[in-house]
Amino acid sequence: MPVRRRKSRARPDEVAAWSGYMLCGADFFDDLAGVGLTEETAAALAEVTWHRIGLEVLAHLDRIHVGFRPYERPIWAEERFGAPVRRGGPKYGF
Repeated sequence: MPVRRRKSRARPDEVAAWSGYMLCGADFFDDLAGVGLTEETAAALAEVTWHRIGLEVLAHLDRIHVGFRPYERPIWAEERFGAPVRRGGPKYGF
């Protein structure tokens, strides 16, 4: 029987780290430090990262806002960089 691969616990969650920055355009809680970035270096990578993981960021924001007032759309990254690219699949494309 094949071995089931587990998600590495040592590897930081890139989507969770970027979600706050993509929501409002600032890293108020230093979440990006977990993936080795400062707010200055993140600003240069934000557009490329948004197009790569934007759909996952929106799904993560939906999960963390369950039971709370929904966040306003469009979020900062959608206004600045446009809608994320859908890659097929259910709801947010992953």
